[in-house]
Amino acid sequence: MIRSWRIWIAVSACLCLALAGVVWLSAFALRLDRADRQARESAAREENARLALWRLDSDLLPLVARESAVAAEAYDSVSPARGVLDSRRRPMPEGTVFLASPLLSRLPEHVLLHFQLAPDGTVSSPQVVEPGLRDTVGAALPVEDATVLEDRLQELTALLRGTDLRRALAEPPLQTRRAEARTEPANTLADISQVAKNVSEYSARSRSANQAVRQSQGMSNSNVYPDVFPEADAPLPTEEGDVMRAVWVGDTLLLGRRVRLEGQEYIQGCWLDWPGLRTWLLGQIRDLLPSAVLEPVRGREAQGDGRMLAALPVRLVPGQAPEGGYGTASISSLPVVLTVAWSGVLLAGVAVVALLVGVVALSERRGAFVSAVTHELRTPLTTFRMYTEMLAAGMVPDEARRQEYFDILHREAERLSHLVENVLAYARIERGRAPARLERVPVDAMLERMEERLAQRAAQADMELCVDVPSGVAVLTDPSAVEQVLFNLVDNASKYAAPAVDRRIHVELEQRRGRVGLSVRDHGPGVDAATARRLFEPFSKSVQTAAKTAPGVGLGLALCRRLARSMRADLRYERMSEGGARFVLWLPSA
Repeated sequence: MIRSWRIWIAVSACLCLALAGVVWLSAFALRLDRADRQARESAAREENARLALWRLDSDLLPLVARESAVAAEAYDSVSPARGVLDSRRRPMPEGTVFLASPLLSRLPEHVLLHFQLAPDGTVSSPQVVEPGLRDTVGAALPVEDATVLEDRLQELTALLRGTDLRRALAEPPLQTRRAEARTEPANTLADISQVAKNVSEYSARSRSANQAVRQSQGMSNSNVYPDVFPEADAPLPTEEGDVMRAVWVGDTLLLGRRVRLEGQEYIQGCWLDWPGLRTWLLGQIRDLLPSAVLEPVRGREAQGDGRMLAALPVRLVPGQAPEGGYGTASISSLPVVLTVAWSGVLLAGVAVVALLVGVVALSERRGAFVSAVTHELRTPLTTFRMYTEMLAAGMVPDEARRQEYFDILHREAERLSHLVENVLAYARIERGRAPARLERVPVDAMLERMEERLAQRAAQADMELCVDVPSGVAVLTDPSAVEQVLFNLVDNASKYAAPAVDRRIHVELEQRRGRVGLSVRDHGPGVDAATARRLFEPFSKSVQTAAKTAPGVGLGLALCRRLARSMRADLRYERMSEGGARFVLWLPSA
């Protein structure tokens, strides 16, 4: 018992260590898998963000290019016409012919008002025409209510009064002020690589936007507003100026540029409808970033992380990832693999414990068997030694007494022979002997051959064997194995039912569901519930049990069940309500 506890402590310690190792490996694998999925999700998000930025800049460039292509003279409601000829094809003096501004047509989409800031701070708009010219150029006025445009001009004038717009436009472009660092610090090599990629993409978008805007400066008013100049082919000249740029004035988004007209610097541009423009832009990228947000970038905030638009001072915030991720596999196979692995580990642990339980139990049963066999051998050997010494010394002169001693020696010899036969038969089965050779045998003929031997064993215990087997019933079995099983059952009944008043041992036949049962029944005390659970376990009788019960080592019933199953039969114990024990050998019917 002490040794078994030591074994269990050692095995438990090993299993705990193995389990701790598997838990640590599982946690480590899950952590790596989570980091990998987050990295792939982040890469997919950044890729969608880059595609969205390219798409946004591509959508915005036509608007910026269109405004950049407007001639500087177009920001006056009327401007002197150049190169105009009279009916005789003679040049007319400059200042005698005036043209209405092309900006007097309908306002372009996402533009609230065009404006011009004079050197003296006066803010004017080509869409807001002086009352004296309203009737003259009325045909070119937009459909919008003139009062609304006047109100917008007053609002813009008040807004620019407290803002140094010239200084804002004179600062270096955002492309030259961008920082290499992200808003969030890059902690890993993958983050640093992502920052570099974002910055490279931003530079490429900025170059593309600048090139498009520069090219647009060569366009004419007729190309931008063909409904005003339907037959103009040559571009109208513009004064030298900056590229049209977007700046924030409070919450108002303006497109502006500095131009020099007649040696003085003017600010020309337009007031953009940022709420409407933002809604339109987010709709353009909803398939890539459903929860994206566009944030204004002002002043030094322009030092961004590569997610700024090249056309506007606006940063793209991708927002939360949609369900299912950004087109990546959101379901990992690692939990399934770990579940299978854990199932295997648990099954292996259960198998090890079960094997150890079996080995320890078998070791304990074999130890008990050795003790029981020693006890069983000691009694007959003592008898042999004592009686043979008395007979050899001539201490038994009475012939009847000598015959009695010879009968005792004969019974002890049979007892030893039966014990040795059972042990050897069980050992053959344990080593895996060849399967029994089955043959078709009539039950009555088979029992007739072995009835004498069974009756003799019952008679030795002063009991009577009663065989009740009808004829005409055949089974498929091994007769020698059946004889050994029945002999063991009759032997047990002779030993354990000896104190019974009814000293009959019944051998009977019954048929059930295509099987034939040979039952051995006695009228003894029967088997208690605790013993019934261990009836067919080998070596189940200890030396203490053997000393208190009938002789035996607890191997007979285990041997009988093994023999029965080797010939495709089975041996069962059935409890009797009226007392006694009943064992049934179920054989396949022939």
